Amino acid sequence: MSRPKNPDMIRTRLLDVGLAAFAKRGYHGTGIKEIVDTAKVPKGSFYNYFKSKEEFALAIVLRHSEEFWGKWRESFDSHQIDPLQALRDCFDTMLTEHLCCSVNTCSVVVHLAGEICENSETCRSTMSAVVQEWSEKLAVVIRQAQKAKIIRQDLEAHQLATLFWDAWLGAMQRMKMNNSAEPLKQLVDLMFGTILKA
Repeated sequence: MSRPKNPDMIRTRLLDVGLAAFAKRGYHGTGIKEIVDTAKVPKGSFYNYFKSKEEFALAIVLRHSEEFWGKWRESFDSHQIDPLQALRDCFDTMLTEHLCCSVNTCSVVVHLAGEICENSETCRSTMSAVVQEWSEKLAVVIRQAQKAKIIRQDLEAHQLATLFWDAWLGAMQRMKMNNSAEPLKQLVDLMFGTILKA
């Protein structure tokens, strides 16, 4: 494979290769040499884009978050009338992608975040901000659905949003242990079929 010439292409390739490597061996089991060798870029070039392996891993997590919200916006743009259905479609899309892709970004990023947060205050604070953003955006949709009386109203929107994300992250752990997407399917069915229902 020829070496990418465009700086943005090099950075993107490093992130893609890193994601695949972390999926196989985790953060601590993957070295920068493996990443640059697979990406076919000089090791020195890696440090033109990332100051450290930690910063590199965090960039992968943040890119995933941006891509997630891109899918989120697409889903809601096509379902303005029914926020609950738009929300369900968004999570169903992620499940479909998990079953179709050789590297499931969402799963890898969740476990990667857990690894790098263990020893890094920067990573902890950044990931905390990311999850907070997820919860706030989900709460907005839940609040809209509550006003339309299609989601239960006995709990505040932010409580339901926090419950959902906590359960989602837990289901990700079970998915890894079981080597199956079934825990995520069960969670989505339970949340939309029972817990969120008015």
